Amino acid sequence: MTHTDPRRRFNSRERTALYLAADGRCSACGTELRPGWHGDHITPHTAGGPTDVLNGQALCPACNLLKGTHVNQLRTWQRRATELFYALPADEKDFLVSATPGAGKTRYALRLGADLLSQQAVERLVVVVPTDALRQQWADAAAGQGLSLMPVAAPEDYDKTGYQGCVVTYQQLLGAGADLMRRVTRRPTLVVLDEIHHAGDNRSWGEALVRAAENARYRLALTGTPWRRDNRSPIPFVRYDADGEVEVDYGYEYGAAVADEVCRRIEFHAYDGEARWTDPARARRVAGQMTVEFTAKLGAGMDDTDVSAALDALFEPKYEWMPKMLAHANSMLDDLRAEVPDAAGLVVCERKWHAHGYAALIEKLTGEKPPVVVSDPKTDPGGKIAKAQIDAFRNGRSRWIVAVKMISEGVDIPRLAVGVYASKTQTPLFFRQVVGRFVRVRPDEEFNARLLIPAVPQLLCHARKIEEELRHQLDLAAEEERKAREGDGSGGSGQGLLDFREPLAASDPIFDRAILGGEECSPEELAAAEKECRHRGIPTRYAAGVASLLRDRSAVAQAVNVTMPAAAVVPRHKREKLLRGEIKTLVGRVAKRSGAEPQDVNINLLRAGHPKRAEATVEELEATRQTLLSWMAE
Repeated sequence: MTHTDPRRRFNSRERTALYLAADGRCSACGTELRPGWHGDHITPHTAGGPTDVLNGQALCPACNLLKGTHVNQLRTWQRRATELFYALPADEKDFLVSATPGAGKTRYALRLGADLLSQQAVERLVVVVPTDALRQQWADAAAGQGLSLMPVAAPEDYDKTGYQGCVVTYQQLLGAGADLMRRVTRRPTLVVLDEIHHAGDNRSWGEALVRAAENARYRLALTGTPWRRDNRSPIPFVRYDADGEVEVDYGYEYGAAVADEVCRRIEFHAYDGEARWTDPARARRVAGQMTVEFTAKLGAGMDDTDVSAALDALFEPKYEWMPKMLAHANSMLDDLRAEVPDAAGLVVCERKWHAHGYAALIEKLTGEKPPVVVSDPKTDPGGKIAKAQIDAFRNGRSRWIVAVKMISEGVDIPRLAVGVYASKTQTPLFFRQVVGRFVRVRPDEEFNARLLIPAVPQLLCHARKIEEELRHQLDLAAEEERKAREGDGSGGSGQGLLDFREPLAASDPIFDRAILGGEECSPEELAAAEKECRHRGIPTRYAAGVASLLRDRSAVAQAVNVTMPAAAVVPRHKREKLLRGEIKTLVGRVAKRSGAEPQDVNINLLRAGHPKRAEATVEELEATRQTLLSWMAE
């Protein structure tokens, strides 16, 4: 029987059931399951096996890896996007792919470019990127695909001998750069436009891009965030519908990427808090006094001005909120590093002096001074120092990195697992860029990343939309806010010169809710779930998933007006099915290991006093499983 479930990965609830059914032991070898154990399909997903607990088993990594090896091939979405590209009409040049951060847009584009070069459909490959750091990153990634691309630093680099193409920034196309690239594209060329929405940052960028890429044979545009039309800075080479929405030729969203194991699942942990501040300007309007002190909590329905002022107080390194937030995050990182020793954390900051303050707090917590990455054209022209810091952190094993605006789209640090969002920026674009830093996966890792955020309504809304797989649509005001934010990284002049508000204090952070899979988990539910995990021997990092399971169990108990036993996490009938399936699998494995037939193993079970599986109770099935596990361990 075929299945229609496209998911490849078991969710937290299913993993919990598999862990309980296996009694915390590998279903293949019987060893105790350690952090990082794998939820495995008995009938492989690629062979039609459904992602269902009845087709699942809990395996240690060693046993799972024995089942097969990873093959370096395109992901399903990449193959589908490639097929649609090749289906373009003969006179069509433009193709727009929107894929969630971490899905593999770079690899897809480079593989497509390599194919077109090998078929002699094009003679050159040119990549246009938004930042200097990405220019080098794309060139490095191209080498991994057997392509030689030159990061443009001088006029001769556009068409340098020995290279199949080049990588250039949108900024470099201003002036002579556009003409140099236009000359290159006289030969059949694939032009890849990475994060194409940057071409609308100002009109001159768009005009330069049109001149540079107008004659290209193909133009492949990439983005991780769909957008709306901006009539003042139109983006070239893309289409819009009647409502001003960008028309995507192929879209791949975050939810699908998680189901396909392309992206990591992320939990949003929201924290409330109380802040105090003064605002002389507002005092004159309200009370006629020189100063007025204000107090508010994040979740109290404040207006935008008060939210900004409250966050100013909460983000102060000298008050209680941020030190405790960092302590919570570091504790989460400790938990994950028990499973993934090089797992790392990122703090996204509002100002340069915030970053240095948080770095000092982290050093007190861990004894390790984290790098502080800041965009400062005065002390680091071209961002070479910042890039070197990011590269060193990416390839190292240190715990934390602190950044002001630098680590956003395109920066790939797959070991990031825990984040603290300490920025006042509330636009969907920036929030999604930060989220994208934590969703990249590496082979043989199974855990949820965690992002700690202030319990600001707008940020909670973004988190829910991401979990519900809703696309973000940018309006002009959001784009203007993003543009206004650029330049804050140096900690220089800006709104601070005109801001007479003074933060006075901030309370301890108060856990408000966790958001996972579109469901919200209260502090009380999470605490109960963690207690249940400890009682059942389940790692507490699965607490958010267990909380949902406990909520369902409580609802069923109330509906039938019965009291369910505290340990009955999985309904009995499901547990019976799980046990029968696991015993069948174990019988096969015992037979294979001993060189006997499965029927001989079943006869030995009868001789050991176990009843036939079809007639056995749950308790008898559990005893049968224990016997099989002991035979596996011999």
